Amino acid sequence: MSDAITLAVRPVTSADAPALADLLNAVIAAGGTTALQDPYTPEALDAAYLTGPNVHCCFVAEDEDGTLLGFQTLGRYPGLPEDVGDIGTFALVGGTQRGIGSALFAETSKRAAELGLSAINATIRGDNTGGLAFYTKQGFVDHGVTEGVPLKDGTPVDRVHKRFALAAPAKRKLSLRFGEADAPTLQKKGRGWAISESRLDALHERAREMRRNPSPAQEALAEALTRVETGGYSFKRQAVIGSAIVDFACKQLMLVVEIDGDADAAFTAARDKSLGEVGYRVERIAAADVLADPDAAAQRVSDAMRALHTERRAKRSASTRTGARRSAPRRPREY
Repeated sequence: MSDAITLAVRPVTSADAPALADLLNAVIAAGGTTALQDPYTPEALDAAYLTGPNVHCCFVAEDEDGTLLGFQTLGRYPGLPEDVGDIGTFALVGGTQRGIGSALFAETSKRAAELGLSAINATIRGDNTGGLAFYTKQGFVDHGVTEGVPLKDGTPVDRVHKRFALAAPAKRKLSLRFGEADAPTLQKKGRGWAISESRLDALHERAREMRRNPSPAQEALAEALTRVETGGYSFKRQAVIGSAIVDFACKQLMLVVEIDGDADAAFTAARDKSLGEVGYRVERIAAADVLADPDAAAQRVSDAMRALHTERRAKRSASTRTGARRSAPRRPREY
């Protein structure tokens, strides 16, 4: 009889966060393989690497008893192009099961291609020979080196950047005749954003999943917003804007409300800038503030809506007055 362990790979859920936090913190405590140096709470890990808004996908590997043996996360990272995901792979310290990383990467790379990403980036400590060998085996190639990045104790360690190119989806060839009844629509959803249809569909599916499983702060704010004056305007929860999924969006006022957790500050600033460039105002509220006083947080949103509404009315009035002056007949010159 074979003693081989049955290995199963599945998408992560928030319920996995406590066990995966223990797994990751053991890796961090062991040292020598990860650039992460501070332990994670289950909540912080969930937001940063498992199901948070900056996560493209995350998979876990488990044995036949349901013991989690490792996980692999793919997400956005400041400084990387929007179509390049950043990967991290973590396995149970002391585990003897082989092939965990390869099994996880088979699912991660498949999902990345479905999302329309062009490449996957891996940043590995230069002294992590096992990690370097693993990513090379998966097909990653060297992309650059950041030399002498200091650890918390001041020890300089190089960071090796490797990249895995994803195969571009095959382009469908069309043979069209003018006036053909089954000619495809030229302007599809997402036009103007330079986002592939497959990735846009994946973003909307991800947004639907997030609406079905809101965070406590999102749920509290949504309920509190029903108790304040919103001037007849409405919000959509987990709305897709370009390649971003925002917590709340009022498209009539071009207002986005984001509940801040443990998101990277540089990424947050870059996304706010991108939203601002297409006309959205971003109001950020700390998750702790929402949970402490949901009604105060909702009132803050209401005040922001009122200010935007007043600002837009003033602009329209000014525009109307300018137009009236321009269209008024000129007074005859008096001699």
